[in-house]
Amino acid sequence: MVWVERANLAVAKWLMVFSAFLAFGLSFYILVAVIARNFNQPIQGTSEVVTELIVTIVFLQISYCVSTGGMLRADFLIKYFNLSTRQILNIIGYSLGILLFATVFIGNIEPAYQSWITGEFEGEGALRMPTWPARFSLVVGCSLTGFSYTLLLIKELLSLTGMNQSSTVELEI
Repeated sequence: MVWVERANLAVAKWLMVFSAFLAFGLSFYILVAVIARNFNQPIQGTSEVVTELIVTIVFLQISYCVSTGGMLRADFLIKYFNLSTRQILNIIGYSLGILLFATVFIGNIEPAYQSWITGEFEGEGALRMPTWPARFSLVVGCSLTGFSYTLLLIKELLSLTGMNQSSTVELEI
């Protein structure tokens, strides 16, 4: 199971780095768009570019957030429960995470495919932004996030049954 966790973390980390570069580039694009607007020379299609890239950035980073334990949870409350109650709450939370991201994945796989086939675009006029990259990043991000939650669920179930081999993946940031 350790190699699966390491492979999942490596893919999640790569996607996080890629989306961080996208966010960095997007910040400069927005800066240039604001400066250009102040000189009465607005860049056409800025809202379409920002809309599509924000979706891409968010969904490519979610898997890394889950894999590293960075998702928001009520630690201030859960620390007062005993170990078995915490494990049961973790199992419920991981199961709900799997359900959520599986539902989003299933609901978006067909629209992503259709946007690819039909050449769907966002915007009119000077800049028409294809929607398929954002749609497929949503599908890929949800599938990897669901898989990350599945790994966490398996690990929690093994620890609950006492079969955990105490395999933790070291984070190298």
